[in-house]
Amino acid sequence: MKNFLFAVAFMPLLAVCSQPPAASTATTPAATAACIDSTKIDPAGICTMQYDPVCGCNGKTYSNDCVASNAGVLTYTKGECPTTPKN
Repeated sequence: MKNFLFAVAFMPLLAVCSQPPAASTATTPAATAACIDSTKIDPAGICTMQYDPVCGCNGKTYSNDCVASNAGVLTYTKGECPTTPKN
């Protein structure tokens, strides 16, 4: 009986773990290195809290261009980064 209950409890975990990973918008480390200038990273930089999203060249959405610049992002486009639908 214990084995049966264990098997029933374990099945949902197997089902979730057996699904393929979701597609990622993350870029390769080399592409990220070309996109981020570590000398321009300013964790103490002050930005407004205005939400005017930009999509960094690293595939990450930043709340505004100031936040992206303080993160060392060299290029970005207006708007949020595209997301992949989840199943």
